[in-house]
Amino acid sequence: MKSIPKLPRSRVLLESAVIIASILLAFWIDAWWDRREDAARERIVLETLLADMREFQSARETRDEYIDAIMESGRALLDIGRALKPSATDREIDHLLNDLTYTAASVDKGLPVLDLLFAGGDLVTIQSDGLRALLADFRYWLSVEVSYGRREIAFVDNILYPFLDANSSLAQIWGADDGQPGDTKAAFNSTEFPLGREAIHHSEISHRELLKNRQFQNILIRRILTLTNAKGWEDSAYDVDARVRECIALIESALAD
Repeated sequence: MKSIPKLPRSRVLLESAVIIASILLAFWIDAWWDRREDAARERIVLETLLADMREFQSARETRDEYIDAIMESGRALLDIGRALKPSATDREIDHLLNDLTYTAASVDKGLPVLDLLFAGGDLVTIQSDGLRALLADFRYWLSVEVSYGRREIAFVDNILYPFLDANSSLAQIWGADDGQPGDTKAAFNSTEFPLGREAIHHSEISHRELLKNRQFQNILIRRILTLTNAKGWEDSAYDVDARVRECIALIESALAD
């Protein structure tokens, strides 16, 4: 029986080293490819999120002016009711009352991409711990603002409108629409109004006495408070606009790396 020749020890070691190196190289290539795919996926996520954030920011640029205009209309009505501004005409009063029918939450725009990141578990694709933490913080602050916005809408639907239903001419108030609060005022255009002839364009009754009603004055004061909360009166509690600026800056920095 023939004996199997023994291979030189150096050759065995060399072949073993080649095999191990090949395995390690394969692992390294797989890891490199995975990192490359992860980086590409993260970039897509960040670019999509950045576009969503910028659109959100743009939609909110005049938000404070809009809310302030509604509040100022409420304060003007209080002044008229308290005889601090007796020169106001009945038509001006109707314009101010119409401003109160607008709600703060109507200018809110959500962030669907951010919501999907949290709901779908894709937040882990973002490598920066700081950015992930900031997005979570921002999402919480936005939820606080949304909750105040919902309270403001509920107040309009459940408190303001029932009182106006019983004590005013809603058709006359709606017919006095002169544009969104905070915008440049224009003459009412019935073709842009969602109602037709049921919206009366001229004053049939005076709402001046309504403004002297103590219950209505209390409603105005509460409305101003709900709007103040919806706007965010305490920056240390939450400041959505400041947070979105921080998020945009950090995302831009991550994409620039």
